[in-house]
Amino acid sequence: MTIRNQMTWVVATLLSAALFLWAPAPSLSEATAQDYLTVEEYIEQARPYLHMSCEAAWAEAEEDADAYVEIVDKVSAISFLNHDLDIEEVYDHSAEDVEVLRVDYYTEVGRLCKENPNNLLAGVVEHALLSAFKKVAPEAVDD
Repeated sequence: MTIRNQMTWVVATLLSAALFLWAPAPSLSEATAQDYLTVEEYIEQARPYLHMSCEAAWAEAEEDADAYVEIVDKVSAISFLNHDLDIEEVYDHSAEDVEVLRVDYYTEVGRLCKENPNNLLAGVVEHALLSAFKKVAPEAVDD
């Protein structure tokens, strides 16, 4: 399978993941502090992938869509931290708006990775995350 075909498959998989794998997230007011990692733990989880291109992360995931989405999710924590994104403000929106954000985010990651598999995954994730937040919950973005 060529890289372009692989990345097309990844795009479709990311969109499917956004639509089907994640149930609507619970309200943060229902969550406990134990549900979250420390900043250092989030950074440690993302560290092995921060230098990777989209293509390298796909290879690291051994071309497994679920494993690739896990890498994307770990890398996204760094963007949340860097931009101090306020997830509570997102969950003030309707469940439909939250789902739109989720779909926009994974669709954009897939599109950018397909467009150039050599792009740094962390940059793609950051761009896609900020773009989705600004569309759905611009008040959650402080910078």
